[in-house]
Amino acid sequence: MAETNLGRFSAAERLNSMSVDLIDVDLTTTIATHADGDVISQSIEIPNAVAVTGGTAIIQSIYLQNKDDSVESPALELIFAAENTAITSDIGDAIEITDANLVTAVVQGSVTVSNWSTLKPSSTEIAVKSNIGLVVRAESDSRSIFIHTVNRSGGNYTPDGTGKLSARIGIVKD
Repeated sequence: MAETNLGRFSAAERLNSMSVDLIDVDLTTTIATHADGDVISQSIEIPNAVAVTGGTAIIQSIYLQNKDDSVESPALELIFAAENTAITSDIGDAIEITDANLVTAVVQGSVTVSNWSTLKPSSTEIAVKSNIGLVVRAESDSRSIFIHTVNRSGGNYTPDGTGKLSARIGIVKD
């Protein structure tokens, strides 16, 4: 069972020790048609997501940028995990995560982002999800967490390049 020591720091000490960071991550994928429920990218490291080895953080916001010329606006589920563990055998396949990985808290939560806006005159799209408040923890020997992306659009998503999708993760570190 987790141990919480609320008296370890005063309120001022807790607030002064917190760090806010924006971490950019390329959600590298394949140039293929990804059906609804297919994994678009997996096991992408978010380096230095927590302040100390084995520490925790709060994912507060996610900004997505899609530089794909096709302007498909797919609803995307971002799954956060503590380990570099694949959730499927290949990008483009459906999720195949084991119950053991769910039970051992390798998977720590997910967020779906679907409110895309197209920036004119370019075809770049952006989407933002804020006030998330998802608590994540790195493994005991790491300061990283990992992200996986799943198509939840209800239809196909076909990126025209492997590096067209990126995320900016807003994190409050403990």
